[in-house]
Amino acid sequence: MAPNSSAGEGAELGDLEGLSRVPTEEVVANSALHMERCHAQRSRFTPDSYLSECLRLSASSYRGTIFPESDPVLMDLDDRMVRIPKLYPAADGGYAVVSHSYVSGPSAAKSRGTDVVYYYDEAKPSTITAAIRFGLQAASIVLPAHGYAASVHGGAVEAVLDDALGTVVRHCRSVWMATSDFKAKLRRPCPVGETLLLESRVEETHKGGLWAITKGEVKDRSGQVVATAEAKMVDTLALADLMRK
Repeated sequence: MAPNSSAGEGAELGDLEGLSRVPTEEVVANSALHMERCHAQRSRFTPDSYLSECLRLSASSYRGTIFPESDPVLMDLDDRMVRIPKLYPAADGGYAVVSHSYVSGPSAAKSRGTDVVYYYDEAKPSTITAAIRFGLQAASIVLPAHGYAASVHGGAVEAVLDDALGTVVRHCRSVWMATSDFKAKLRRPCPVGETLLLESRVEETHKGGLWAITKGEVKDRSGQVVATAEAKMVDTLALADLMRK
């Protein structure tokens, strides 16, 4: 049984299904209005306020969908670090919990076989650690009639790394950063159905805050590196300000 298979998860999935019935044009228009309202309150969305809200919501933060009930990796991380949610600016000036994304949340776990749980260690303030797990839906090849599943598709591994490298900047550099450049190396086959560790960190920051370089790696339970990645994150609001000059 998954750790967070609950009525709450069902409600979240229901909300997503409801949004999928809204015309795409309306969702796009609402999204633009949402960001316009957030940008008007940009001074409220700081790395400090982001981290503070993450820590405040720790007890109720996402704990995975396809992880085993007593997963030893999750239990160890819960003992050593603080489990945190992924957040996004909200139009009311606060933060909304990201219940669904391409690689995390119940819908990603059930539809695409990718599950991510984030942790923060105050001793490493420029780092985020994550427990990740891939289900059969993330395998590069599945032959149900033969009981066969290959290793995880490289694109799924890279998508999870991209998400982590884009998340680590929010609590220590800028809430508004997004991926500009991304490169990854797949070191060895990534196993299906095994809980892995991912660590992402900020390596370098432009003196004006326009961009940051982040790096990360995925390791299996034996400590071997499965994949590594590096990304350049650009502050979208700072870039927009420059373009207006």
